[in-house]
Amino acid sequence: MLSTSSTCNCVISFPKMAYDYKGKAIVLMGVSGAGKSTIGEMLGRAVHGRFLDADDYHSESNKEKMKNGIPLSEEDRVPWLEALRNTLRRGLVDNETLILACSALQKRYREILRSADPNYELGSYASIVKFVLLDVGAEVLAARLVKRAAEGKHFMPAKLLQTQLDLLQIDESEGILKVDATMDPDTILKTIQTFVI
Repeated sequence: MLSTSSTCNCVISFPKMAYDYKGKAIVLMGVSGAGKSTIGEMLGRAVHGRFLDADDYHSESNKEKMKNGIPLSEEDRVPWLEALRNTLRRGLVDNETLILACSALQKRYREILRSADPNYELGSYASIVKFVLLDVGAEVLAARLVKRAAEGKHFMPAKLLQTQLDLLQIDESEGILKVDATMDPDTILKTIQTFVI
């Protein structure tokens, strides 16, 4: 089912699910500078959930690579994604509401995260792990990253932005909610809560 509104370009297609877990996970995805951590912290407070920042799960070698402008390889990413999946799974089994800020740029990366749902069947997209793409244009992202780097707030340099934009892959059949992340944070939050929570 395709649904659009004036405030967001929303693609909603959540298949029916059969599971007994009351936990849920929402992954705020997108490239660096999209606002995942800011919105994730706000959403976590709003829904009384636990906020997780995927950046905290990177190895020191991954952080060092990115800091030096070296894109991560699949060998760097997979253990990181598996650690995130395992953390999500523990929370879901304990019936927690989890908000994860994670780039999750490729479909195969999202499949790893979806498999945190103990009942997930590969490729079905029917999962208690939902994805929200915080969508921002390249120029706005670049400005945000330059500002963040100047303030010493993050290890990701602006020069890796194009690499991330090139990696971003969205398949409408996945049921990913796409939100214009240039809106004010409260509007973004309300949009996510309306369509996903």
